[in-house]
Amino acid sequence: MRTRTALAPSNLPGLEYALNPYRGCSHGCVYCYAPDTLRMVGEEEWGSFVDVKEGLPNVLAKELKKKEMGIIGLGTVTDPYQSREERINNSRYCLEQVARKKWPICIQTKSDLVTRDIDILSRMEKVEVAITITTLDEELAGRMEPGAPSPKRRLDAIRMLVENDIKTWVFLGPIIPTMNDSEEGMNELLEAVYGAGVREILYDKLRLKPLLKERMTRAFGYEMDSIVRMANDPEWYEQVSTTIEIKCRELGIMTKKAF
Repeated sequence: MRTRTALAPSNLPGLEYALNPYRGCSHGCVYCYAPDTLRMVGEEEWGSFVDVKEGLPNVLAKELKKKEMGIIGLGTVTDPYQSREERINNSRYCLEQVARKKWPICIQTKSDLVTRDIDILSRMEKVEVAITITTLDEELAGRMEPGAPSPKRRLDAIRMLVENDIKTWVFLGPIIPTMNDSEEGMNELLEAVYGAGVREILYDKLRLKPLLKERMTRAFGYEMDSIVRMANDPEWYEQVSTTIEIKCRELGIMTKKAF
């Protein structure tokens, strides 16, 4: 698909622009908000397609010359490191343009493919990478994020980024009731990301939206009854937040709620 614009205004905290080199996502995460954000009613099943925004790096290069400088969020809707990226390099070419103009950028991904671009990231003055990790349980990750790289690969990517002095933090979320919210599992995950070098975490709970709820109901069936009930319970989220905050203080990790 051809594209006429590259940088869109972002409503996410701390970001002025959104840059998404792809539409659709091969990760197929059952909890993804993107279909609701894009209002994809009646379209292809999320996770079954990835469209490349052709010509995007060239369009971006022109916009970087004209627009007022601000922080770019790379991958605010669709992960910029799809499996197709390894061959097509759409995100890499965009990074090269951003690096050339010295704009600040925040990359959001679940993929260890981001480490391929350390050569570019290392020469950028204002760059940070956010790696999403929801669980260390490989079986659960396979149910929730069937097409995404494994938690182990993401931890390995974090270590490599940190070793190369690239600011890296973890997005822990969404936290889903009865799935990845146990105190034991949460503490284990936090210890693992600390061991990989992370000192900052942003976390968020599951926020049920219409298309997301439909997709999760198909994936989890009867389990959705308890998930829905607890997701809307402030006491449940307060308990989860307390677990995270206490463990992070113990480890020396800065924490912040996403919203």
